[in-house]
Amino acid sequence: MKKVAFFSLGWSLASPPEAQENEKVQVASLLREMGLENRYNPEKNWYPLQVRVGSEVFDMLIKIAQESDIVHLGRIEQVHSLEELEDAPLLVWSFTNQAIEDDYYTLHFKKGQAKGIAPYTRNCEVCRAPLEQVRDMWVDVRKMGRRDISMTYTFEAILSARLAQMLQESGLTGFTLRPVWDYRKPYQGEPRLFQLVVTNVLPPMASPPTEFERERHCEICGTGSRFIKHTHWWGRIQYYEETNVYYPNDVLEKTADFNRTAERFGDLPVSAPYVIISQRAYRWLREQNVKGWKAEPVYLVE
Repeated sequence: MKKVAFFSLGWSLASPPEAQENEKVQVASLLREMGLENRYNPEKNWYPLQVRVGSEVFDMLIKIAQESDIVHLGRIEQVHSLEELEDAPLLVWSFTNQAIEDDYYTLHFKKGQAKGIAPYTRNCEVCRAPLEQVRDMWVDVRKMGRRDISMTYTFEAILSARLAQMLQESGLTGFTLRPVWDYRKPYQGEPRLFQLVVTNVLPPMASPPTEFERERHCEICGTGSRFIKHTHWWGRIQYYEETNVYYPNDVLEKTADFNRTAERFGDLPVSAPYVIISQRAYRWLREQNVKGWKAEPVYLVE
């Protein structure tokens, strides 16, 4: 695994003209030192950079960022090799496109559509956390386009009919499929889309070493939500980096190919579990050339 840092170099247009001129000179000098002098444009005040963590350039930029506002560290991302991904017995599965409006939005905010239709989930009256699904989803199926997989605004996985059939025939475990209907003609004809409902629930993550932040709990419905820790400090610099997910080794005795976490993540009204897939599911998705998703290793500990 390698880590990539996302920096920005630049100066504030709100600074006095003299300060801006001084910072322009500093930015131009930095770009030149990194061999990027051809990127300098005095009319441009912001320059994004990607730098490998631990490199000489990274160390230089971190040092300057501690002392000056012309360098800002935004986030650090982990980059996993294919070998690392293929060695992981479990992986966090997420989507890289979010094209489908959830049906509450479709039915209540689009002009000319039915009003007063109840949401597809029963929600807590106080915190508005979703408690259970009470009907099939209705969406604008046109939003799916030619994708095989996408995600709603409320983080539900939506599959094309083609992928749904392939998944049913795959022998993979831990899920069921639920039809998704065109809101213009619900329950008419054959469904063109399906909702992937993950049924196998894992025990809680190992914490520590998994770290959480911004935990919330509703005293009325009992729903809790949190975020995987992502706020960190490097000296005086605050930056964003997702921390890893850990489970005890014996979790492998309780996993299916598709699993959802016991924990819910995000703000309570739109909180949802993570989906954890097996290595078998990971390889199947790659073999079928399914697009629109990514995976990161889950780490096992004693």
